[in-house]
Amino acid sequence: MNLRVAFVHTCYSPDFAKLSPKFLETLAEKLPNFEPFLGEREWFTGQKINYPDFGLCELLNQLTKFEPTRLAKYPKLQAYLSRFENLPELKNYMTSKEFNTISCHGPSAHCRGDH
Repeated sequence: MNLRVAFVHTCYSPDFAKLSPKFLETLAEKLPNFEPFLGEREWFTGQKINYPDFGLCELLNQLTKFEPTRLAKYPKLQAYLSRFENLPELKNYMTSKEFNTISCHGPSAHCRGDH
């Protein structure tokens, strides 16, 4: 996932303030591609959740912590992330204080994604 690598690189870079706008440009280029790829499917690999969905949903969740309105233009991605976050096996944890206050990145990151 090149997008994840770019995100992590940006968050940990000492040049975070300088790289952030460039990363947001990259997101603006890449995120629109996900909507047609997802299409009418519930999950990226079809009608059943699969391993890649976990990685992508984790990234989308972290991106919303980085910039809360980033998915606003992408209703299919919003619905996709919502489906993931509302899976019965995950919902209690993903709505817990523990999950919502934990940092996405370690203490050396310049953007940790915590509130």
